Amino acid sequence: MPGIHHVTGITGRVQANVDFYTGLLGLRLVKQTVSHNDGDVLHLFYGDGAGSPGSLLTFFAWPDGASGRRGHGQAAEVGLAVPLDAIGYWTSRLIEHGVKFTGPTVTGGETRLGFSDPDGLPIVLIGTKLGPAAAPWSGSPVPAAAQVRGIASVTLWTEHAAATGAVLEELLGFNRGGSDGAITTYRLAPGVEGRGQVAVRDVHGFWSSSDGAGSIQHVAFSVPDEAALWQAYEAVLLHGLEISNVREHGYFQSIYFREPGGGLIELATEGPGMTLDETLDELGTHLTLPPELEAKRADVEVVMPHFAPPGATRRPERDLGWTHRYVPGSSGATLLLLHGSGGSETQLLPLVRRVGGGASLLAPRGRSTGEEVLRFFARRPDGSFDQAELDHEADALARFVTEAAEWYGFDPQRVTILGYSNGAHIGAATLARNPTAFAAAALLRTVAPFGLPATVDLSGKRALMLQGVGDHLLRGHADTLLADYLAAAGADLQVTTVPGGHYLGPEDEVVLRAWLGGAD
Repeated sequence: MPGIHHVTGITGRVQANVDFYTGLLGLRLVKQTVSHNDGDVLHLFYGDGAGSPGSLLTFFAWPDGASGRRGHGQAAEVGLAVPLDAIGYWTSRLIEHGVKFTGPTVTGGETRLGFSDPDGLPIVLIGTKLGPAAAPWSGSPVPAAAQVRGIASVTLWTEHAAATGAVLEELLGFNRGGSDGAITTYRLAPGVEGRGQVAVRDVHGFWSSSDGAGSIQHVAFSVPDEAALWQAYEAVLLHGLEISNVREHGYFQSIYFREPGGGLIELATEGPGMTLDETLDELGTHLTLPPELEAKRADVEVVMPHFAPPGATRRPERDLGWTHRYVPGSSGATLLLLHGSGGSETQLLPLVRRVGGGASLLAPRGRSTGEEVLRFFARRPDGSFDQAELDHEADALARFVTEAAEWYGFDPQRVTILGYSNGAHIGAATLARNPTAFAAAALLRTVAPFGLPATVDLSGKRALMLQGVGDHLLRGHADTLLADYLAAAGADLQVTTVPGGHYLGPEDEVVLRAWLGGAD
């Protein structure tokens, strides 16, 4: 069926996103999977009871990511169809849930309620005369007669309204309708049964858009099958637009191109659909992966942001001043994972899950962004460490661990630091400045964080320095200085050098597994 296949946005607040679309709007979570471009990115699909094309709203999860910027070159609003006689129900429901909204307003014969999702994405409920839902969701908190029936519209913001409109007419099967100021509406041709309409808003002179939480990443339009997809591919090329190769997403095949205004458009096949790897009853109940990632399922699962699906028991979570992940373990020990420059809180999770012996994992995200990559502390232009920031963040990390232990219920006396590169530097400083707060430290590819306390007692505490023989980032004798410092402080120190350079490899896993196996 021609028209809109799905709309994909970005969320930085996964649990709030699930609560909003399943709990408030009553959609079904029909798929938990990963981005086919990046297996570390959670991809959620919501829709009707069957996950039908045309009902699908999907989101890439960028936990605590920066907000997007609404501007030209992007879709900026999603309209969802509800029965006209259910507008009163939805007005009361929004009031009951404390959602700020505009309307009801009547435009072009449609009654509209406007509001935003938790990330700020504009949503409009559009009341129209609709028959019974094709695939109602029996588990929805919304009565079947009032449930969302699918995507009614999207609004594209563009600086090239005529050229954007030409793509809709010449490639996607829409006809130009009426205009109201800067907005022109495009509908499928009379007599053509299809899904949704597109509003093109001329925002000439406005700023450009950027992807981020609360933004729409792309809009997908339907083609019947793979043969039609290849025909569309040729048509897009003839239109003079750059286009991707055909991509296999399992649930559908697709191609991508940017319309002249810069908006990302996907053309997606109708099938095989959401029940490719789950039965209808199972939809959305567990993480599904493409076949090539099944062998790495455990590594993928550990980096996925945790959330509680509808009806599931919720794991306690708290901000604690740091974006972080907490993965409960079984051994009673806890590992504080500190990532390297440009990494994130998930960087060390797969490695340490394999070697950690069942320890709980606490992984904060560095808060220093002065070099446009995530770090725990900055470097000055000459390459030296920003000692004031290092000291401040080291002490803040110790406080964070204390608060996390109280909140999550792990033993604060059985916490081992495990840091890599920038995370190892601040790990050494955190241990030295707070020697009673940690049981041990594994420091991977580290040097001395200059300005360590002159006198510290690390008696009885195990420490590992794990270096790469060809590490080009070690400066002079800085690693030797740290080893001397730890030994002089009384630490039970093991210094091991493995083949390779700055990056971690299989040899590191062998050493870490043995060393962590000796921890209490």
